Amino acid sequence: MRNLLNPKWLLLLNTLPLVLLAALCYAEFTVVHSLLPAPSVALWGWFGLVLAGLGLSTLGYALVQIQRSQPVGVAYCVLALAAHSAFIMFYLNLDTQILPRDVPRWMVPTDLLLYVGTFLMPTLAYAVFALVVRLTPTDPPPTVAINFLLAFVGPLAWYILLLVPFSALQGQSSAWLWETVFPLILVSGVVGFLFFLVRGVYIMGLRRAEDAEFHFVWKLLVSLLLPLMGLLVNNGLFWGGLSSSRSHEEGVFGNFNSPWFYILAVLNGVLLCMPDQSGRWTRLAVFLGRSVLLSYTFYFFVVFLPYLPLSILAILLIGLGFLMLTPLVLLVVHVRELSTDLDYLQRFFSRSWLRACLVAGALTLPLIITGSYLHNRWMLHQALAYRYTPDYSRRYDLDAAALANTLNIIKDHKERPFGFSMGRQVPYLSTLFNWLVLDNLTLSDDKIASLEQLFLGTEPEAAEEFRNPGFTARTTRPVLSGLTARTHYDAAQQAWVSWLDLQVNNTDSTETAGEYATTLTLPVGCFVSGYYLDMNGRREPGILSEKKAAAWVYAQIVNETQVKDPGLLAYDDQGRLNLRVYPVVRQAARTTGLQLLHKEPVVLTVDGRRITLGDSTARPLTATVLTPDKTVAYISAAAKQRLPLVRRTPYYHFLLDVSAAAGNQKAAYARRVASLRAQQGGTGPARFTLVDAYATPVRESAQWQNAVAQHESQGGFYLDGALRQLLFDTQQHPSNTYPIIVVVTDNLNKAILGPGLAELSSAYPESDQFFVLAADGSLEPHSLRQNMHVVRAAETMPAGPRLVRAWPTAARPQAYLPDNAAADIVLNRARVSVPAPGAAGSRWQTGLLLHGYQQWQAFHPEATNEQRVPFLRASFRTGIMTSFTAYLALENAAQKAALARKQEQVINANAALDLDESPADTTTNVPIDEEVWVLLAAGLLLAFWQLRRTMQIS
Repeated sequence: MRNLLNPKWLLLLNTLPLVLLAALCYAEFTVVHSLLPAPSVALWGWFGLVLAGLGLSTLGYALVQIQRSQPVGVAYCVLALAAHSAFIMFYLNLDTQILPRDVPRWMVPTDLLLYVGTFLMPTLAYAVFALVVRLTPTDPPPTVAINFLLAFVGPLAWYILLLVPFSALQGQSSAWLWETVFPLILVSGVVGFLFFLVRGVYIMGLRRAEDAEFHFVWKLLVSLLLPLMGLLVNNGLFWGGLSSSRSHEEGVFGNFNSPWFYILAVLNGVLLCMPDQSGRWTRLAVFLGRSVLLSYTFYFFVVFLPYLPLSILAILLIGLGFLMLTPLVLLVVHVRELSTDLDYLQRFFSRSWLRACLVAGALTLPLIITGSYLHNRWMLHQALAYRYTPDYSRRYDLDAAALANTLNIIKDHKERPFGFSMGRQVPYLSTLFNWLVLDNLTLSDDKIASLEQLFLGTEPEAAEEFRNPGFTARTTRPVLSGLTARTHYDAAQQAWVSWLDLQVNNTDSTETAGEYATTLTLPVGCFVSGYYLDMNGRREPGILSEKKAAAWVYAQIVNETQVKDPGLLAYDDQGRLNLRVYPVVRQAARTTGLQLLHKEPVVLTVDGRRITLGDSTARPLTATVLTPDKTVAYISAAAKQRLPLVRRTPYYHFLLDVSAAAGNQKAAYARRVASLRAQQGGTGPARFTLVDAYATPVRESAQWQNAVAQHESQGGFYLDGALRQLLFDTQQHPSNTYPIIVVVTDNLNKAILGPGLAELSSAYPESDQFFVLAADGSLEPHSLRQNMHVVRAAETMPAGPRLVRAWPTAARPQAYLPDNAAADIVLNRARVSVPAPGAAGSRWQTGLLLHGYQQWQAFHPEATNEQRVPFLRASFRTGIMTSFTAYLALENAAQKAALARKQEQVINANAALDLDESPADTTTNVPIDEEVWVLLAAGLLLAFWQLRRTMQIS
């Protein structure tokens, strides 16, 4: 263990953690510094200087000792213990001044006190270990008993302090006692207790040859029995009545219920308890096994390292508090055994080779875990790609069993802690998992349920409506009280530039803060190019940002107890424009507005009010407008009327539910299809697609019944994917026929459907409906655009084919357009690229190109992750909002910095991952912001007290 005195350890255990701590704290400071008062900013500066002093002094000392080939000295260890302990205590005392309460906690994802404790604790632990090695003679080693006796001077000092009548002292002028003496005694008691405890264990290893029998019993207790008991206690197997109210996958310090924790604990205990082997190859095998399991021992040491100061308090109350010290003692034993193995084996093997084996062994478990997580990431991303960004030109076949295992792990790791318990989180491993697999985001419960239904065929759970007992539904909300427009024609870009100004009021004078929300539909070719919200007497322009990040920041601000002034403008899933403003306080008016670019005059309806933008008497645009690269075309309503009318021949395309839940419906399907085709004439040859987790077209339509009979069901009824695949094929190959989509199933409610297929509307110009063929042979119409589960009772099967417009000519059509009085955007090329800087001639043409690319990407979602960042950058650069971006007006610089950080996180992650559970779940998780150790200690004491009572009763 004397290798611990090598000064190179200081670079790993002090310099690196302090650099990470400084980087994390600086990242938090850059976000919240504008909200901090001057005294807090000064404290940040002082603590930063002290932290830099601690790090640089240790770095200089380490480099000097390395240069001199000298070990770490006693003086450094004592000074490091004193300095770093003082830093933690002063930070704890000034925590709420460094980060005041009025700073929103959603801007600081992790409590800074947790950062300080986590990254300074390795230095404290190293200093204790190094002191033990330096102050313990090896020949002859001191007695063990005196060290264990001295170890309990610390708990005894704490016990005496706890017996002091606090009420008597509080009546005196003794602030110095509580602010200086009391913390000094507490820290000294902890350091002294841990020093003599570790020293006693270390001496027992030195005296192993003197009493081999006692040494074996001691190692059996520390290496095997106590770790197993600790796992059982943590996992609730001794909790009696509490076990019924806790999940078997939860634990006080984390979820250690995996069988692997027990297997590795037993294996580790057996290897450490094995007597010294005389054969070099047997001893080498034991050494390699101990090296592999060193990371297991070290992991639990790191997990319990922050709790070591509380171990004394737990020991005072119940004897099982010693379980919290087991990882510390076990690490000393483990390192001592490895050191003994090294001393023996270097007589037969080179020391450098043995050290390489030690390092390789210690990295084995971390590499296995990392590899497993990377496999989980690959499985998840494959599933997400198929569900949300599929490539319609390829076939998918995912391993459902492996995906189920991945989803179960995700559910365990994403479970939030309950109270002071870590719940189903696995300390540090959950953080690693979330980083490697989820890109530090999350996968909402809705998406997990959707993937399970898709690939595993599980039934979706009915959503339970949650209602706060003290919540009363609002009967009134802020309303639109004024609507004006400012518009002018920009000759340079040959388009209208209009500002739509809205004034909103709260009609309920008793409502302190309400949210104004409205939805409006923009005509084709009308693009959002600006937004503002008046706040605090100034006009704040909106920031064009990534849509999910903007929505998340808006939700966090709305949930604050201190009301701020956000405004959000974004497209919804149906392509409509959503505007939200918060707060609208009592009857005080709020003013907000948005800028629109449009090629022609338009008429908008906002909350029932109609307003015209542009000169309605201007001559209509009769020519097709192309982008400079001629990839996207804008066809006005007047220009569309000049296109030839054509009548395409319809044909039935049956989507047959062959999922596992459909059961044996083959004969019933045949009767329904035959009856429908007999009743409805005038259609071309029918086509069939078998739909379960995958959409399988039947090549020979006449053999569709044989295909159904031979099909092996996989997963659930993924109707959304089948519809998208069908519409993609239809749009990619324009022809003189079009499909009448008929879904054959007994229960559409079990189908996996999205919010709608409005973004694919160019693929169904004749009609935006599909039909469900019921058991009685009737056809139920449903909308392809939205609310696909809802029956559109007012519509029926069309009497005949509808006329559509062929573009550019009827002889060689590239697209078919609905015959209506609305403009359309048409793709003139098979592929549309993200516009490069300066690619479009004007800002409106840039908007046309962006929305054209957005339309192309709807049919090519496989390009989402690859082209998302360039697409977002192009939107940011031009100020044209798309379905992937949103305008957000914020009040202060801290909110803007938090938005920038969250946006960067979202952009670098998979597009299908989530920032929160769901849009409806807008609660903000606020970490414990003060007195963290006191609160944590209280939780532990309650848990141990309940454990003790339960064991006494039993």
